[in-house]
Amino acid sequence: MNIKILSGIYRTNEFIGKSVKEQNPNVILDLFKIDSKYWKTFGVKNTSQIDNSIIQIFLNNNYVWNTLDNSSDRGRAIDIKLINPISGKVMSGSSSGSAINVLYGLNTIAIATDGGGSVLAPAIALNLYSILLSGIGLKGSSKRKSTDNIDFVSGIGIIAQNFEDLFNAAKLFLKDNVNSDVSKKINILLTSEINCSITNKLKDYEFNIIEDKDLFFREDLILELKNIFSSYDIFIYIERDIDIDGIGDSVFGIMGEKTLSIQKKSNKKYIKVLNMLNCTALSIPMGELGSSIVIAAREGKDGLYNILEIAKMINQEFRPKLFIDYFLDYPLKDKDNRLFKI
Repeated sequence: MNIKILSGIYRTNEFIGKSVKEQNPNVILDLFKIDSKYWKTFGVKNTSQIDNSIIQIFLNNNYVWNTLDNSSDRGRAIDIKLINPISGKVMSGSSSGSAINVLYGLNTIAIATDGGGSVLAPAIALNLYSILLSGIGLKGSSKRKSTDNIDFVSGIGIIAQNFEDLFNAAKLFLKDNVNSDVSKKINILLTSEINCSITNKLKDYEFNIIEDKDLFFREDLILELKNIFSSYDIFIYIERDIDIDGIGDSVFGIMGEKTLSIQKKSNKKYIKVLNMLNCTALSIPMGELGSSIVIAAREGKDGLYNILEIAKMINQEFRPKLFIDYFLDYPLKDKDNRLFKI
């Protein structure tokens, strides 16, 4: 019996009207139709861009639907209704509620959408794992325009507390005809921020290292990423300190030089454009708040397999034990309540 799953479902009630829009009234009944050793729950971002066929894949694989998750207003990159539980600042969006519900262990995973960073950014802001699946064709149905006037179709992504849960969810979308002979055949580019403890694990691959460029505007990031993927299959870099010293939102940033300066301090890099270039990308949280290693692959059916294999090699638990105890294991923590203790 998985006590964390059961307690997470029960404690979901505390988050209704905040990060949770609605809880499935049949979630406990659905859960007990499955052998308890396979219990997993998920939340779905409240958007029509996630097709029923995607949700059905999870239902067919012993995942139980627990929540419909709130998100930021009209896809904004910040959610002024929700607070980042770690920093106490405004929450990164737009899949803000989905990330918070995973952080507190209400759900094993969240299924969400990403236009210009809306899966990766909230996950990174809360030091969670995430994956964007645009590169293998998991997209929404409608073309939209970003807040800085770039056309895109939302990509589908997954957020999870740990690598095992993310890996198991993502591999449901691996195709049978994928090229599994990945070793030594792909070219990898890393930024110089990636330390030797990571590069040593990639010694069987061909890779080059470049200095990270301080790019901000989406047009420049798109051009640079196109140049990278014209020569390389995989790009590994670090998103660091996002939305800690600044507010990474274009609606805010257009309101003058001062707000633009504050927006730039949000430190968001390629996560703003990975979906726009139909990339597959996976984030591994680091020990510093709002920071993750990002492994990105150019569009193509082999991209998901490649980044999962590389992530397995370089993944490790960087996050402090107190963070894990306080947030990720929240459903397992006894709550002080005068009414029910003598």
